Formats: sequence, C-alpha cells, structure tokens
Amino acid sequence: MSDRPVRLAAAMRPLAALARRRRPAAGEGAEGAPAPVQDEAAAAVGELPPAAERLAQARSAREAELAASLTGLERCGGLLAEPRRTLLPGQCRDGNLAEVARVLRAVGIDHGLVPDRLPRHRLAIAPGDRAAVLAALSAGFAGQAVYADLLEHGRTLATVLAEQLPAAVDLWEEAAEADAEATAPAEEPGTDQAGPVWPVDRVKGVRIYRPAAIGTLLYGPDTGCDVEFWDAADSSEGAVASIDETPLGWWVPSLEATGTTTVAGRPYPVVDVFAADLPDRVTFPIDAVITWVDDTDPAWQRRRAAARERLTGTTATDGTTGDGLEGDADLRFRNRDELRYCLRSLAAHAPWIRHVFLVTDDQVPHWLATEHPGLTVVPHTELFAGAGAGPVFNSHAIESRLHLVPGLAEHFLYVNDDVFLGRPLTPEDFFLGNGLPCYFPDSRIIPPGRPGPEDDVYVAAMKNTRAALAAAVGKTYPRTLKHTPLPLRRSLLAESAERFAAELDGTVRSAFRAATDLAPITLAVHYAHATARCVEGHLYEGYFATDSAEDFDRLAELHEERWADCFCLADGELLPAPAQEAAVTDFLRSYFPVPSPFEAKA
Repeated sequence: MSDRPVRLAAAMRPLAALARRRRPAAGEGAEGAPAPVQDEAAAAVGELPPAAERLAQARSAREAELAASLTGLERCGGLLAEPRRTLLPGQCRDGNLAEVARVLRAVGIDHGLVPDRLPRHRLAIAPGDRAAVLAALSAGFAGQAVYADLLEHGRTLATVLAEQLPAAVDLWEEAAEADAEATAPAEEPGTDQAGPVWPVDRVKGVRIYRPAAIGTLLYGPDTGCDVEFWDAADSSEGAVASIDETPLGWWVPSLEATGTTTVAGRPYPVVDVFAADLPDRVTFPIDAVITWVDDTDPAWQRRRAAARERLTGTTATDGTTGDGLEGDADLRFRNRDELRYCLRSLAAHAPWIRHVFLVTDDQVPHWLATEHPGLTVVPHTELFAGAGAGPVFNSHAIESRLHLVPGLAEHFLYVNDDVFLGRPLTPEDFFLGNGLPCYFPDSRIIPPGRPGPEDDVYVAAMKNTRAALAAAVGKTYPRTLKHTPLPLRRSLLAESAERFAAELDGTVRSAFRAATDLAPITLAVHYAHATARCVEGHLYEGYFATDSAEDFDRLAELHEERWADCFCLADGELLPAPAQEAAVTDFLRSYFPVPSPFEAKA
C-alpha cells in the first residue's frame, strides 16, 4: 500500500524560483542570488481530548487490519482510499448517497432528502431512530474502508470508521457528559433545573464517505452523505433540523417522505414539505460557451498573417505597439492546452451544465470527442455570416456574436479557456431562481476620461464601453468584471447588440483588438444592471499571472486548500513562454486529473 501525497507546493517551487531570478528585489543586482525557498514546516498538532485520542487509536488499529486484509487501498490524506482514474467528484458524492440509502432501505429505516444550497446530500432521520441508524451503518459497512465523521452543529467532532458506529458515539458522548458534569458550576441552593441538558458534544449526525484517490486528488468528507438525526419539536409536532437550517427554516411539520426525486438516475424519497418548487431554486437549463484558439495551427497562422498584412503591409507578428496592432500580441492567442482542463473543471464542478458550445476559428483539438451529444463546435464563419467581416482575431468581435450560437439556451455561462472552476458550484451561484443572472464586479477601476495614447487596447475599450453606456442610460460604471465564468441571458445579449448596433459596428469588423473597440460582454452586463435585469453576486475568485513568482506560490496554496470557486491563469511576458507552459500544464494536470467526457478515449 502506497502513501500518496496531496500537496503540489514542491511542483511549483522551481518556476517560482526562476521568476525570482528574473525579478531581482529592489536594490539587488541582476546577479544577486534569489532568496532560498523554504519547505513548509509541519503543522503543529495539539493534544487531543481523551475521547478523541481513544477513537483515533481504535481507528488506527482497525485501519492497519483493513490495509492488510483488503487489496488495492492507498493511504491518502490520512485515510484509506481506493485508487480511481475516472471518477468525478459529483459521481463520488452520488455514490456515497446511494450506498447510505441502500443500507437504510435494507433495514426499513425511513429517511428523506433535504434540499441544500450547497452541493451536498442531506438525509433527514426522524427523532428516535438514531440508534437504529448507527447500528445499520455499522453493520452495512463492516470490513470496509468507509468513514464516518461525527457531526455536531457547525463542526466535526471526530472521524471514525463507519463500522465503529455506534460504539464511537457512545464513547464520545459519555466522555463529553462526564466532562460537562466535572466542569459545571455548583448550583445555588433553591435553584431548579429548567429542563433536560444534552451533553455539550452530542452527535447530531454522521457524514458517511468512501474515500477515493485520483492522482494527488482526494475525495473525502467533501463528497460524503450527511445523515442528520433530527430533534423532536417542543410542541411534540413535527421535527427540528439538528445541524443546519433548511430552505424552509429549522422546524418542519413532518418528516414524512412519500414523494421521490431522482439523483444520478436513481429514485430517492424526499421529505414532502421540500417537494415544493422554491423560488430560489434554478430549474431552467444552463449551457456553457467557451471561446478557444490554437495558435500553433499553420492554417490559422496564415489567416492571421494575411489579416495583418492587409492592415499594416507586413506579415510580422512581433506583437509590438509600434505597428498599431497591439491587439495582435502573441500572448493573446497562446494555446497551453487550457481548454482540456477548462472542460474538466466544468465536468467536475458543474455537472448541471446542459450543453457545451465551443466557438473556434475552424479548429478542433485532436483530443476532443466531437461526437459527444453534449458538445457542439461552432466555427466563427457561422457567427459572422452576413456581417461583412473577414477572419477575426479579436475576442471583442467574437463576443458581439455569441447570441447567434445556434441552439444556445436562454441562460448560459460564458467561459474563457483560461478560466476554471476550482470547486463544486451550483446553478444558484450564477442565477436567481427567477432567471436573473448574477454579475461579478472587479475591484479594478478604469481611470476616468477618454482613451488616450497612454492607454492599452484593454483600457481604451473599457473607456469606450463606459462612455457608450453612460450616454444611453445615464450611469457611469467605473469597474470592470472579474475573470470568472460570466452568467448571461441570450435575449439580453441580442437586445444589447441591437441597442448599441452603431457603437458596436466597428468592433464587429475589427480583425484585431483595437483602441476603438467596445467590450460587448461588459457592455451587456452593465446594461442589464442599469435596467434592473441582473444582480450582484459573489464568488471566491483567484487571478494568477503565470510569469509571477508570488502567484506561483499562491497556486501551490490553491492546489492544497482548494479555496477558490473559480480562477484564471493569465499569460504574461516576464518569463519564457515554454517555462510558463510547462508549469501551468503540471499544475492543471494535477488539479484536474480526471478526464472529462468530452475527451476522446485513447
């Protein structure tokens, strides 16, 4: 049995060191040695409470027995895990639900799904059934590397093997009750007990999961199924949620579950009161649109050179500003195979996406499963038919035509191929239940005033966009948008394209980004906000420049902590392109090790 690491810090350090060598600190000569890169110190571990220590010892001893008797297990992140190659996190989460439900059905214990804002499965257990559930889970997972987190309100008390239930619960609660009695202040004479006192650390639920390891990735408690032991209501009617609030509050009149819902093709009972169509729940289809280019394609290179020659009289592609084509800089088109991992991130963390539309300049990566029913490749020529525009190498021009993608749903996410989902998200992270999209303003402020020679094409286009919107709606939007998947409505893009047709006309026909452009997506989003058709949302977003030593250190932290809902890996020019590509590829391959269904089988 191997012990598999779950960190990538060491993988990112060589490039971070390279970046430091190329960026001397202030006052340091070009030949100055970079600061040494220190290994992270081991985290300090405090003393465990006696009950937790006893549970940890019992778990460790039993893990050793299981490791000796079961084949194919690996130790990963302190857990015995099954090595897998193609398991997506949603599939693991659904699998844990299926296993728990199977055990409960086998012994006839009533249970019902509770909807949750987070991407997780919650099963409600009626008051009085806790002991039976613990015994069933212990028997149902005996001899298996299946774990149970002991849950209290807002925290995890301990982690044991599922087969060690209910003895582990008894041990924990007896110790907690004894501790509470020993530390309780003495009562004054004549005071009465107001009511029953539960142990401080009463186990109110368990999270059941079968760990799986894919490369450096571990599926553990984050994919578990929460089994919640609901409390009896004081009124003796209904039940009270024991751990987390539900969409209808803490109390429900009944936990009867006569209806069903389907998860991954399997029917499950759902608590009747939650079968209602709640207003914040997204039930409409959501697609994804990704724009992509392969700058290594010889045919594309010839088209780009021809377009450049028409505008400047030269086929040079140095990307400098002196020829008036700053928008033709090579870094705008560099393909580092990000598309593969962008699709993997959608498959892993947004399995609710109905269909993916890939917009390209008559290009298809060799590894793409173009026959997949959930994928459509849309060539530029289809979007620009009748527009009077030649081949375009301008993302602004392409964005002005996205509403023309055939078959596109009304609600969709627009995703650049260097933007990735970092952890599981829900449709409600991007849209309200009534269909309104969220928008995510950045902290960056575009300087006031008209475009000037000091502005690059990005800033100039944002200034033009801001001026066009202010003239139309009387509001000035100083901020740009974050580098996130952008939730959009097709009808709103079409309306914006019509409303600002004159202002966008030059952008549509501009072969390369130019200082006269508008940014169509920013325009449409701010237009929607100004007309009360979108609302501000929030995502934990990371932006990383791949030529920055500091950002490569932050990427190692991201890989370990997985704190970002989404993140962008922006190309830069301060490190050699091959070095950036190698580091980016290593990072993405480790962060997203599971192939998406859009990749052709080797």
